[in-house]
Amino acid sequence: MPTAVGTQAIAPTATRSHLRWIVVVAVAARVLLTAFYFRSNHVLAPGGLGYENVSIALALLAGRGFSSPFFFPSGPTAFMPPGYPVLIAGFMRVLGTGIAATIGLTAFQILLSVVTVVVVQKAARRYLGMRTGNLAGLFCALAEPFLIAPLYIWDTCLSALILVAAIAVAPDIRRRRDFALAGLGCAIAVLINSALLFPLLGIIAWAAWRARTTPWLAFLVFAIAFSPWPIRNFATMHAFIPLRSNLGYELWHGNPGSDGETPAFSTPGVNAREHSLYVSEGEVGYMREKGSLAKAWIAMHPAEFARLTGRRFIRFWTGSSRSPAPMTASLSVAAFIGLALLWRSRPLFVLFAIPLALFPLPYYITHPDVRFQFVIDPLLAILAGYACESFFAWCARRPAPSPEVASDAGN
Repeated sequence: MPTAVGTQAIAPTATRSHLRWIVVVAVAARVLLTAFYFRSNHVLAPGGLGYENVSIALALLAGRGFSSPFFFPSGPTAFMPPGYPVLIAGFMRVLGTGIAATIGLTAFQILLSVVTVVVVQKAARRYLGMRTGNLAGLFCALAEPFLIAPLYIWDTCLSALILVAAIAVAPDIRRRRDFALAGLGCAIAVLINSALLFPLLGIIAWAAWRARTTPWLAFLVFAIAFSPWPIRNFATMHAFIPLRSNLGYELWHGNPGSDGETPAFSTPGVNAREHSLYVSEGEVGYMREKGSLAKAWIAMHPAEFARLTGRRFIRFWTGSSRSPAPMTASLSVAAFIGLALLWRSRPLFVLFAIPLALFPLPYYITHPDVRFQFVIDPLLAILAGYACESFFAWCARRPAPSPEVASDAGN
């Protein structure tokens, strides 16, 4: 009996989940920051915020269809995919187009952000242990980028949730039905944010590699579910636009005569010359002309383009849009340390490396607005939590967390 008691006394105590308190902290931090922001700044109706998705939503409400991204009637548009503008239009149909809509959309995005905290904690716990899950959840609850993201009336919070959820469920994609659902989910996600296309297809390919199969069904379902969007674009705009019409426009914004950022007062919504060009040439012609100007400049100035690309790379990973965000820079450094530590578990390393490598590519050559980087911050929180827990384990001389990628891992 004394031996049994002694053994029980020195047995390590299992780490408990602190998810409930993490969620409480996450909700409190977001509500307090939002209240402070609204109190310190004049709250504007959605139309006063200048977002193209809001302009399209207002056009939908006015009966002009999916059109007019720059706050003046300009005909059909494919400037962005339809998902979030349609969602915004739904909110404004219920809450009106005034301040109530801004508050309602912000509250919705806070909810998405809090759900993301839960998914981050559970995914980190599944792959990297309870301690890492608690740390990652806490980072996601309190780090600066996560608190700021809901204040943008944009698809940022929803896109971040979609991407980290895909990482969380990837090992469970094994059967034909799973791949069909993955293809459908990918199509819906890309109709919200086209930048998710290659990361999500990469995650599906990773799941197929583990299942030793070819994901033809996923690709077929994706093509069928996504096809109405490019078909609509061809029918209404008389051009093949599979994703968005604005790549050339964004290249132009971030390169000729730029410092790698979006120049102020250069959009057709606020610049008289650009407004006239956009109206006279139409969206397709305008975007093509800007793309041609950008490509010609890049061909003539390859060294300058390379320099700007390097600057955009740094600004993306430091969370900067003209000014660095120290919290994001710290999160990125810790996350890359965590990713390096994952090398001993090659499948998990590849799973996390896919979105980190693929998602930022368009922003390296255009412009790295801060809200774009927020989409991958939940993944950075998981990896940063792993790096910190590995360091704490080393300091305490206890075993480091062992990466686990089995499809039947506990949740």
